[in-house]
Amino acid sequence: MPEEMEQQEQGGKKANPIMGIVKMVAIPLVISLVVSLAVFFVLGSNKQPQQTEEQQQITAPTQIKAVVIQAGKFQTFMLKGGRDVVVIDSLTLLVGSEPCRAAVADKNDEIMDALSTIFLSKERFELTTPAGLDLLKKQIREAVNEITGFTGEKEKFGVINVYIYVKSISSVQ
Repeated sequence: MPEEMEQQEQGGKKANPIMGIVKMVAIPLVISLVVSLAVFFVLGSNKQPQQTEEQQQITAPTQIKAVVIQAGKFQTFMLKGGRDVVVIDSLTLLVGSEPCRAAVADKNDEIMDALSTIFLSKERFELTTPAGLDLLKKQIREAVNEITGFTGEKEKFGVINVYIYVKSISSVQ
């Protein structure tokens, strides 16, 4: 038996331990690389196509403030009957897009005219209740959206909310 072992050592090559380690590491590495590339090409990438700025603006409304009456400017409006006036300290609109904010700035005269018309249909007691103020805000929102053209499907990009601060309501005599 010892003679057979000596013959195998002399006649055969001795196994290189480094080659064994390389085979143990290289074969799984090559297989994992091939599988990873196959999965990547079959499933595709995780990136979404780039949208243009205009498409992003249409699909996702943003919230921007548009000031109609600056705080501290005290704008007065006549109420129904002509005996009372309301003093508005500030009127700010929360709009859903930059084009709507620009339209509010461009059509400020038309918006002020619409506000005058809305207030001329109101009486003193209508502006002193929470329900009356909510109705006023709704009417202002609808009027501004109509003036700026943000109606129907585009309404979510128009006026979203109205913030109004009524300073006082007084009689004119």
